[in-house]
Amino acid sequence: MSESQSLEVGQFRITRADLKPYGKTLDGKELVTPFSIANYITALSFTESINSPVLFGQMTIIDSSGLLDNYALLGEEILTISYVDFFENVITQEFIVYNVSNIMPNDQTNLVHYNLKFVSPQHIVSASRVIQKSYTGTIKDIIQKVFDEYLASTKFTDSVNEIEIEDTTGVQTLVIPSLQPIHTIDFLKRRSYSADNKSSNFYFFQNRKKFKMLTHEQMISDGKPKAISYTFDPALNANDPSNRNAAMNNLISFYLPKRLDTLDEINRGAMILDVVEVDILNKQYIHNIHKYHDTYNDYDHLDDNVRFPHTEEFMDDYFGDNNVMKSVLIFKDFERERQQYKDIIGPRFSNYYYLNAFTAKIEIYGRNDLFAGDIINLHIPQFEDTIGNNGKSLHQSLSGYWLIQDIMHSLTNSVYKCQLTISKDLAKRGGVGSNSTWDIGT
Repeated sequence: MSESQSLEVGQFRITRADLKPYGKTLDGKELVTPFSIANYITALSFTESINSPVLFGQMTIIDSSGLLDNYALLGEEILTISYVDFFENVITQEFIVYNVSNIMPNDQTNLVHYNLKFVSPQHIVSASRVIQKSYTGTIKDIIQKVFDEYLASTKFTDSVNEIEIEDTTGVQTLVIPSLQPIHTIDFLKRRSYSADNKSSNFYFFQNRKKFKMLTHEQMISDGKPKAISYTFDPALNANDPSNRNAAMNNLISFYLPKRLDTLDEINRGAMILDVVEVDILNKQYIHNIHKYHDTYNDYDHLDDNVRFPHTEEFMDDYFGDNNVMKSVLIFKDFERERQQYKDIIGPRFSNYYYLNAFTAKIEIYGRNDLFAGDIINLHIPQFEDTIGNNGKSLHQSLSGYWLIQDIMHSLTNSVYKCQLTISKDLAKRGGVGSNSTWDIGT
């Protein structure tokens, strides 16, 4: 990865932005060849997220060529975009335009502003198909079959046509009840069990590289060895040529919308959950109490040495057997004995909650080698007066590894920035109070 000789900190360059007709003819007339709109774009943004199976975005166009009618935009055009970041990394992406909106003439009558909204082609493909069939195999095998048959397409050569799927345990026979392909994979995701990553907290998503169906634990395992490091130094001067690379790895802003919420934690059943198995044949309820305190050491966390969220005394008073405030009903399936819902639901509830309870919003200069589902390593200073170390000590709980949940890429006026939502499952141990009752985890 080499530093660009032509781009300043945070800059980008669009090398290609083409609109291509989906078909070859319209009303018996041959459609025009691809049309470059690179010089028409004033703003471009798109979003990728581990909570979304599709990429989507929009651009603002200033049009003096009558694209809407002369080119005959139909809401089915293939949009191909290539752009270069500061490090000379190039990404080429393919979308389908599905919406034209907010049309407004300029003060000059020969110009018009409007928005083009676009989405990854697989979303259009999925929205037009329904699956009604049965499959037998592991969930991983079934998802691969669904993806290959219904979502992968040779028509979109610059789009994402690959999926990475984590191993799942257990052979199952499942009937897909008239669902679109993307909804089918989500249906299968919720039934997936991992023998290796005990949380079974699976996510199905698409980033700019590929589709993925992984647990957050697998994302941690894959991402930590190649995590990009970022500092937070508001005093860093990005305009100083000697700081160019440092500025690209410095947070522009850092914001914690919420650090903790104990009432929400109680009401959501994050710490203790009753998974009630309904045994119709024997006319009984089987209670399976899941306690996060008893299992949290079984899961891979972003930081190796984590601090449990509560003291033992608080756990005894508010998260004991008499404090179960949330329950989930499942039915015992005697015809399909291999269902493992009672082993999936408790760990998944807890892990999903804690992975979303401790989040931060950050802004960085954009780069093309960072994706939703990646891990970054933050070096955050202590927000306090520190004696004897010139204020250089790191914040114990905010520094360390974070999972990228969402990235909104914003390319405007030659400046490429990214707004990220990042999360930690549990805070790191250590620092002030490391020998106190706050650090009861082992």
